[in-house]
Amino acid sequence: MSGTVEKALKLLELLSKYDGPVRMAELSRAADMNKSTAYRMLEVMSQMGYVTQDEPNGRYMMTTRMWEIGVRAFQRNDLRVAARPYLQELMEQTEETAILTRRDGCDVIIVEKVDCAQQLQAMVPLGSRSPIHASSFGKAFLMVEPADRVLALGPDLKRFTEQTITDLGALQANLDKARIEGAAVGVNEYREGVAGVAAPVIGTDGVTYGAIGISLPSFRLTDAARTRFLTAVSEVARRFSEQIGHRLSA
Repeated sequence: MSGTVEKALKLLELLSKYDGPVRMAELSRAADMNKSTAYRMLEVMSQMGYVTQDEPNGRYMMTTRMWEIGVRAFQRNDLRVAARPYLQELMEQTEETAILTRRDGCDVIIVEKVDCAQQLQAMVPLGSRSPIHASSFGKAFLMVEPADRVLALGPDLKRFTEQTITDLGALQANLDKARIEGAAVGVNEYREGVAGVAAPVIGTDGVTYGAIGISLPSFRLTDAARTRFLTAVSEVARRFSEQIGHRLSA
């Protein structure tokens, strides 16, 4: 039985590498499997919905069943566990507190963090919230949202400090800049004296599962530090997204 399962999985892995439908004879050769065995495996997988055949040639291709299973498996896993090595790396690169957030409606919530060793830090307790329009982590979610969803936040955006962006046009311009730079920046927008740099974490289905970045006292976000932090955050977010299945389109 274990050999049968191994052969079936081998065929599925081979099918996943083809850009289009493939003939059974080619599959059996690639799997080093006789045609009758390959045919039986493919028929069973077809009945279970993992494989289908194109018409009228009868070539085989995978369905989205494996993708659906993979997405459900990822959603049931704790994103915090997958994020920890990236948070640790980000903290070490920037020497600032690294944070992972999830979205909850019009807020973002801190769900995991790695504190830095700086004597003066921004206070960012686990479970704390910030408005999606008034923080770098919130804007990290918005920078991958279509314009109409951003407009749905308005017309009146709540002000928290003198630096809070309350105009939708200004928010859109800020998000356009974040898209070019690869990460969102917020300085004194929700709390005076606190800054952040964050980028979205995107999964295999194109959904933004979280935002990863750093929080720090705003006086440490100098021009030189800003450039360095943008590079570090955007690169870590990109690799984290790739780990959970996201692929940039060509």
